[in-house]
Amino acid sequence: MGVKRWRARVLGVHEQLACVRIFWPGFDCNVSSGLLLCRGVIQPLPITSQYQVRIEYRATQKPKVWVEDPPLRRRRSDEPIPHTYSNDRPCLFHPRYDEWRRDMTIATTIIPWLLQWLVYYEAWLLTGEWQGGGEHPPSGVQRGGEAAAKGEDE
Repeated sequence: MGVKRWRARVLGVHEQLACVRIFWPGFDCNVSSGLLLCRGVIQPLPITSQYQVRIEYRATQKPKVWVEDPPLRRRRSDEPIPHTYSNDRPCLFHPRYDEWRRDMTIATTIIPWLLQWLVYYEAWLLTGEWQGGGEHPPSGVQRGGEAAAKGEDE
């Protein structure tokens, strides 16, 4: 008799939708053609800005997030925003290390991680130092290439 292995259950877009609606009732979410699209306003701390954000998720891919308004800005025009993909989309987790899996809820991982990322972003704007840890691409490596190496599709 073999040992049964427990396998985490993948959450579908409708289950993710239900979780976001429970935890983040101010978000406007819908599902169309297998794509979960959520928009909402978040404010990481009372002293920080409010941000209009967008989250897209397909059950076969990892969630993608955008900060729509106010748009993310650079300290200098030639300085990239830390922990973003080449299109200035925040990088919240390292796909290669399974830091986010399809059995996790967007409501209790991606949105809180985005709040934390925004705190680090605002601190970086003030100090020029990224306090959020994580991996940065080596200098001279195109950020789009790093995203591809991490398994992220742009």
